[in-house]
Amino acid sequence: MRQVKISNSVILIVGLFYSLHANAQISTRKLEAIYLYNFTKYINFPANSGSYVIGVLQEQNVADELQGNLKNKSEIAVKTIKSPSEAKVCNIIYVPKSASSQLAELVSQIEDAGVLVVTEEDLASEGAPVSFVVDGSKLRFKINQLALKKTGLQASSSLLSLAILI
Repeated sequence: MRQVKISNSVILIVGLFYSLHANAQISTRKLEAIYLYNFTKYINFPANSGSYVIGVLQEQNVADELQGNLKNKSEIAVKTIKSPSEAKVCNIIYVPKSASSQLAELVSQIEDAGVLVVTEEDLASEGAPVSFVVDGSKLRFKINQLALKKTGLQASSSLLSLAILI
């Protein structure tokens, strides 16, 4: 009987170690893709037909990586946009670090257009409606409530409860 308890404990510890190791191997980009997908579920996009376009500002390799992580989500297409003026054809614009300097122009282009801007780095205090942030070892997100309101979008209370609000 005692050997069974010890054996079960060893299996539990090995299983826990394995799951922690497997979770540590999930890339940041994969987690960002999961967040972006969930934003389509918890943000009210006006007049949406159920399909979404995520635009990635100027980074084809980032767009390809996000598309690969979202390949099983047929309702989502990922494309690269070359300039902020192309943003209005998207539901979500993902701004990688390399394109952060274009945030102000992008935000002015999409005001009241129902397009969500999500930045890879913490630019919520600079006008990004949503920004990814690393909190310890966890990827989280900030929501700038005023900037979100300016886009004409509304986040659910469930999403707001998970965010760092500013």
